[in-house]
Amino acid sequence: MKSILDGRDGLKAVIDQVAEVAGYLWEKGWAERNGGNITVNVTEFMDDECKALPAIAPVKQIGLVLPQLKGKYFYCKGTGKRMRDLARNPMQNGSIVRICDDCASYEIIADCPVAPTSELPTHLALQNYLLETGSCYKATLHTHPIELVAMSHIKRFLQGNEMTRVLWSMIPETLAFAPLGIGIVPYGLPSSVELANATLEKIKEHDVVLWEKHGTVAVGQDIMDAFDQTDVLCKSANIYMCARNMGSEPDGMTAEAMKEVQDVFNLPKKRPC
Repeated sequence: MKSILDGRDGLKAVIDQVAEVAGYLWEKGWAERNGGNITVNVTEFMDDECKALPAIAPVKQIGLVLPQLKGKYFYCKGTGKRMRDLARNPMQNGSIVRICDDCASYEIIADCPVAPTSELPTHLALQNYLLETGSCYKATLHTHPIELVAMSHIKRFLQGNEMTRVLWSMIPETLAFAPLGIGIVPYGLPSSVELANATLEKIKEHDVVLWEKHGTVAVGQDIMDAFDQTDVLCKSANIYMCARNMGSEPDGMTAEAMKEVQDVFNLPKKRPC
């Protein structure tokens, strides 16, 4: 069977990276069963032949009107599909979709009629916001990082910027590589429009958002960038828990030390692009 990836090296490189990240998510234990979702804007790789491809499944509603997405194309992990399977066969466990002219529906064009993730409204709402603001970010990632989800069960870490402060203070690299910290979204019904709207508000200030008692959503320039930011935050959460397991609340870096890192390395306080 001919694949849309055949002869399109740029598109294939993006999908290969998605498959690589999917493998990391499974290996880390962040993607049990069919947990987690990935969506990447691949519009720039769509040539005239791709744009002429017919739909291979009935048109489906998004549940939102997203005007920035008209005619855009996305690779989406399939609903009910496992990350460990996507890592081996990304085009059998995900699909490329085209947003219809009404900006409220989509159609699958390749390779197989694999229905996208149930979290599609959230992912596409984020993609719409990124395009609306002129961002160069193209990827969204939802996964279940164990230590970060565990911290969301502790009320203290859901208040204000307390989780960001603690995670930044564990190791300088977290401050450097996740300089926008982590936003907190109170528990909401998975796949709901309400959860999508709450996530959108937090993603305006953060590249990584934690859904209370559920998982994270991250945006990045590509899917590896979104994974890396989640990974460094989870590393800090692990360090915090290791220190707590030794019997004491960890001191962490002082506010002065963290400010020094921000100043010396000129770390951004808003999304760089």
